[in-house]
Amino acid sequence: MNRVINYDVCIGCYTCEEVCSFIHEGSGYIKLYDIGGGLNKPISCFHCAKAPCITACPTGAMHKDKDGAVLVDISKCIGCSACLAACPFGIPEIIPPGFATKCDLCNPLRTEGLTPGCVSMCPTRAIVWGTTAEVARELRVRALRKLVYKPTV
Repeated sequence: MNRVINYDVCIGCYTCEEVCSFIHEGSGYIKLYDIGGGLNKPISCFHCAKAPCITACPTGAMHKDKDGAVLVDISKCIGCSACLAACPFGIPEIIPPGFATKCDLCNPLRTEGLTPGCVSMCPTRAIVWGTTAEVARELRVRALRKLVYKPTV
């Protein structure tokens, strides 16, 4: 499964950040960053296909689940920060009592067959979730709608 944030549709409303924090009991894994001009855009783990954090982790704490989500097994994590150093986006965080944490694509919800909270609660549907084919189709449809409804005069 894939999650893509369509930044053209995102309004920077903080809903994704707040929902993530609520679901994870105060530890939000989506952060909104000021990109200038009064605009805020969310960023979280990209769950890379070839995740450098997994390769860098000396204990195997960083791993992929069946959906391709990169997860942290806190029972194996030693808090060495190798994952943070390897991540090109600096996403993982080391939190007390000394283990890595990052977006898990709402693993508890997904195990119940639900979508991640950020996806289901986004008021503009800027966050797209599904198989690679489903996400690609949705993004194509959105792009075509922009072309069709674009003023020509």
